Amino acid sequence: MSASAAEPKDLVFRAKEPGIIPWTLLGFILLSACVHALGFYIFQAIYPPATHMGPPPVQVGLLVPGTPEADAILRWIDSENPEIAAEPTKAPIPGLMSLPYQPSYSVVRAQPVVPQPSPMPLPYPGGASGLDLVQIASAKPSKPLPAPSPAATMLAFSGPLKAIAPALLPALDALKEAQPGELQPARYLLGVSAQGGVQYVFLQDSSGDKALDAGAGRLLEQLRFRAIPGPMTWGYATLYWGSAAYATPAPGEATP
Repeated sequence: MSASAAEPKDLVFRAKEPGIIPWTLLGFILLSACVHALGFYIFQAIYPPATHMGPPPVQVGLLVPGTPEADAILRWIDSENPEIAAEPTKAPIPGLMSLPYQPSYSVVRAQPVVPQPSPMPLPYPGGASGLDLVQIASAKPSKPLPAPSPAATMLAFSGPLKAIAPALLPALDALKEAQPGELQPARYLLGVSAQGGVQYVFLQDSSGDKALDAGAGRLLEQLRFRAIPGPMTWGYATLYWGSAAYATPAPGEATP
């Protein structure tokens, strides 16, 4: 079999001959060039014409004396002249070398402080023996100190009860049930009816002695306040203990 017989007679794609440009490709190139030229023509940038500004005209100003503005500038120029400041002072000072010299120590400006004279020492008493001291002390017996007056127990009201407090209070010094010791003020909450009678007594702050607190509560129940219309009136009553509230110590018992 020969080589020419093995080659196919009909090909699907026929090869182009080299050196020949197809008209379709040439038409697309010309169309693209026209489109680009049209785009550059439509979207071209138009700049405004450049303007040129010339320099301002030359102006010359003259400082002529006689106007207030020119005189002020001329005076300022004269005051700022460095030549005048560099020149030495030519005007002589009269009497510069004839001033008399006066030393600073010739005038006394502060007087010296003189110390105060020392006081005379107190004379010491003469010595005494122990027997003489005992005789002197026994010759003048000391006076007994007066007994302190007993302080009274006080009752104070606060709140709404202060305005309707009774004018006459019971004998508070009758509370003598406390044992010797420190007593604190006893504070009670009272409930007073419209007729003025005490219906409720509540202990708020104890005095430190239960028997004394109970006796004071019974004493407060006997109080009669002024009648006021309305519901129950509440307030506080405080007992400040005096010296009479303490029990009398037994013979031989130490007093606090």
